[in-house]
Amino acid sequence: MKKLLILPFLLATLQAQDFVSFLADSLAKSPRVQTNALTLKQAQQKAELTTRYENPTLSVELSSFNPDAGKSELGYRGGISQPLRLWGVGSARETLAEAQKSEARASVKLSRANFIQKIASLYALYKYAKNAQELAREELLIAQNIATISQARFENGTIAKVKYIQATLDVKRVQNTLAQKKVATTTAYYQLMGFRALNETVELDTDYNFSLAKENENRTNAQIELSKAQKEAALASSKLNANKLEWISLNGEFEKEPEQSIARVSIDIPLVLFNTKSQEKQIAKFEAQKAQLLTENLTQQMHFKLRELRQAIDTLTEVEQTSQELLTSQKELLSMYEEGYKIANINLIELQTIKNQLIETKENLLNIRLQKELQIIQHNYLTGSYNE
Repeated sequence: MKKLLILPFLLATLQAQDFVSFLADSLAKSPRVQTNALTLKQAQQKAELTTRYENPTLSVELSSFNPDAGKSELGYRGGISQPLRLWGVGSARETLAEAQKSEARASVKLSRANFIQKIASLYALYKYAKNAQELAREELLIAQNIATISQARFENGTIAKVKYIQATLDVKRVQNTLAQKKVATTTAYYQLMGFRALNETVELDTDYNFSLAKENENRTNAQIELSKAQKEAALASSKLNANKLEWISLNGEFEKEPEQSIARVSIDIPLVLFNTKSQEKQIAKFEAQKAQLLTENLTQQMHFKLRELRQAIDTLTEVEQTSQELLTSQKELLSMYEEGYKIANINLIELQTIKNQLIETKENLLNIRLQKELQIIQHNYLTGSYNE
């Protein structure tokens, strides 16, 4: 019976998904990411809207001629008018259309990078919660071992009952802590699954460790790429609006009357007197200037933020190493104190103090590793590692 109960847990462990597969699966299926494809299709339609021609206009007229003497006769008139794009306007519109598509691609890239950064951060928080739960379980085993030794010593009359009760109370305290850690793990897990937004849950392992991605000169931050694309779109719009006159109309007409036929060809040219598009041109120019200043600001911000992150990561790595060395010594010391407590050379307070110091060091290590991984994730995001 015990084997049957253990089997599902073994299967769950074997089938646990690693983070790389989990991320790839999320990118392929998440509705949040799938909207990016629609964004690109929408941008394509907007680009075609920018470059398309105006429709021609057809006019038909039937007339009745009633002379003073004689019977009436019918006449008709038919005409067609086609707006024509002036030379140079077409290329300006095509440039704007390409800029619009580039802006959409940059927006999609930013959306993808934000998704990866968020899901990576949530995974790091889930891993921290899971490891904190395991640490609480480890502390419980130590506390139970101390309580077992205390019970044996109390029954042998080598310690007072109050010491035994104190050890059992410590077990209950750690059990409460473990229950709280389980709640925190459950919360972190469902926050991760909720952001993924798929109608499924998966078993995740917590073995993945984030590392600094190699920086690439050809790769930039997605937010900066979007700002540059917005600048190019604004410049293209300004260039298009520099054309005060975009369209003229070519008209053709044929008119048939009882005694004559008339063919006409004409051109309608708007007179650019009041609407010179100067305001539209200036607005687009200001947008381009704003985008340029925003790009410069983001670039400087990212430069200093990356310096801050690199220094923080280096410092956390050093603290992690020294904490690991401290932990090794504390493990050895706890083992010695447990053996000493068994033969009454060590009192309970000393043993519990060493145990608490060991657990505190491990908790600090978990916090250090969490902060380090969150810094690494942000560094990789800022350097454009999550763009593709």
